[in-house]
Formats: sequence, structure tokens, C-alpha cells
Amino acid sequence: MRSYVIVLGLALGSFLWAQKKVSSSAEAKSTSDKPTKLVDFPKTEHDFGKIKEEDRTASTRFSFKNVGKEPVRVVDVKASCGCTSPSWSKDPIAPGKEGFVEAQYSAWGRPGAFSKTLTVRVRSEKDTTREETYVLSIKGEVLPRPKGPEDWYPTKVGTLRFGPANHVSFGTIKTNERRTLTITLYNDSDKPLELRELVDVPKHVKASFRSPKGSVSTYVLPPKDTIQMAVEYDAGAAGDYGFVYHMLKLRTNDGVEPDKPVYVTANIEEYFGELTEEVLAEAPRVQFDVTEFNYGKIKAGDKVTHTFQLTNVGKKPLLIRKVKASCGCTAANPDKTELKPGESTSIKVTFDSTGRSGRDSKSVTVITNDPRQPTTNLIIQGEIEPLTK
Repeated sequence: MRSYVIVLGLALGSFLWAQKKVSSSAEAKSTSDKPTKLVDFPKTEHDFGKIKEEDRTASTRFSFKNVGKEPVRVVDVKASCGCTSPSWSKDPIAPGKEGFVEAQYSAWGRPGAFSKTLTVRVRSEKDTTREETYVLSIKGEVLPRPKGPEDWYPTKVGTLRFGPANHVSFGTIKTNERRTLTITLYNDSDKPLELRELVDVPKHVKASFRSPKGSVSTYVLPPKDTIQMAVEYDAGAAGDYGFVYHMLKLRTNDGVEPDKPVYVTANIEEYFGELTEEVLAEAPRVQFDVTEFNYGKIKAGDKVTHTFQLTNVGKKPLLIRKVKASCGCTAANPDKTELKPGESTSIKVTFDSTGRSGRDSKSVTVITNDPRQPTTNLIIQGEIEPLTK
């Protein structure tokens, strides 16, 4: 009996060992049947070290190998910021072959340390449900470039540079003000530059060059040298209100672009003097029936017209100084420009939706001699449905 038990035990042990071997073999086979990853990047990080800003760009290439059994394709590469421009293999990569992802970092205007990433999506050509994502990273430090004329005088027209720009903005200026601002001109050529004259200068603007001998109307600017141009603005003499824009022309002997535009802008507001409660009580006063009109939904190309009603609820005549639309697609014309106390007028606004679509909002600025509210913005808005083909 004892011998029978021993034999039975040995038989059972042999059976269990055989089953375990079969199970291990099946598991190994199952594991070997599982698909491997699509590609292999030997390197996923790159350190540029120190690079010069004046070199403008730095680039590196990440190579990868198709380690699977079917062709793959890089379907997309997204950089973590606009300062990094990626490029990559566009054609399918066969098994065992290599592809690449290239990262170009724009160093210009970005001094200091940086760390950026690129997210790469790779997909099987045979089984499009198989897709993998890889993250590549670049880092380094941009050494700032030495500052020069292009930094101090960034706006360049031909060989003449302007600092900070060829735009003189007076901002808001009252009709009792006369103000002077200056800009710097720099000759970026190797020859003397003749600053001959300024043309198209309105009567309320004066411009001159501040030379070592005083203010002059013309000047010969030596190479790599500067001079200041002074612009004086007399708001009272302008005879205008609201945003006012002028383009002056500086004539030179520059062979590249002889006439240099110089832009002068200002927002002119009426000066009402000392605004005591007694003055305000006797002043004209603006009152609109509404200041906004919603035309709902219209088709592209439709025109919409709305009439705003304006009443002078003050005690002195109300003068409509100016009515100006925000763009050429609107037109506004008041019936009257002077209203007695209690008198009303209408301002017709027409909006042409040609060439527009989606939500749209335009404004018409009405400027009066109401000291409490000299400027009123009338809004016309709605939704434009594009034309169907």
C-alpha cells in the first residue's frame, strides 16, 4: 500500500510539472506574439548649450528607427511654443529604416535660458488604430547680442532709421494746448543723407531739425550719426475734433526710398474752461433715444439702416462738431448740426455687410459741445450669415 502511494505521488508530480511547462511555453508564446513599439528614438533630449542671439536660429535633428514589422508614418509634430519650428519625415518609413524629427529654435529676441518640447505622433500604415506619442525636448541658453542702431532706432525706411518710430502720437490733447514731441533720426548708410524738406504738413503742425546750430528746416546727416526732429502740434488751430491722422513726407536724397513717411496722430478734445456747477447747469446737453441697435441676423451683402434720435436737453445751443464712422462700411449723416434747447435731429447710419460674416459690430462717434459728454459712440451690431453656394 505504501509503495502504491509513493508511485501515485510521483505520477501526480510529473503531471503537474508537465502542465506548468506547457503553461510557461504558452505564456512565452503569447508574450512573443504581442506587438512591439513602433519606433525607437535613441535620443529624446538635446542641450544646445550656449548659443548667440545674433545667430538667430539653432537646430537639431532627432533620428528614429522603425523597429516594427510594418511601415509607419509621422502624422504630426506639435511644438510647445511658436519659438520652435518642427519639420519631419513626410513619407512612410519601412521596417528597419530611419526617419527624423528636426527642431529649429528661434533665438532672435529671446535672450536667456529656455526649455521646450515637441510632441510627436507616429502611426502604423497597416493598422491605423495603432498610434504612439513621443515627447522630445530641447534646452539651452541664448546669450544676448550687443545692442546697436537696430535696437535704438527700430523703424527703418530706406537707409534712414527712426527711434522709437516714424510715428509721433500726441494722444489726447485739448484745443487750448500746443505740444512738442521729438523723434530721433539715424543715418544707417555710409554716405551723408540730405534731409531736404517736409511736405504735406498741415497748418497746425510744425516740424524742424534740432541741429547743433539750432532749429533748421533742412539738414545733412553724416553717416552713422543722429539728429532729433521736433514736431509741434497746435490743437486749437486744427479746427477738428476726435482722432486726427496726418502723413507727412520727409524728402531726402536716399536712392532706396527718397520720400520717408512720418505719421502724426492726435485725439483732439474741446477745452470748456472751468466747469463749475453753474456753467454745467447752463450748458447744452446730449440725449439719444438709444445708443445701440441690433439688426439681428442678415445675409452677407444686405444693407441695414437705422436712425438714432438726438435731442438737446440743455439750456444752450448744441453743436454737433463731428460724426465719424469706425470704417468705410458705415455712413452717418445728421439732419442738423446745431440744435436749440429742446430741439431734436436724426443721425442715419447705414451698414453694408458685403464681404463680411459672423458677429459684427461697428461704431459711429458723435462729438458735440456738451461738456459733460462731448463724445458718444453709437453701436450697430448683429450676425451676418454667409452666402450659400
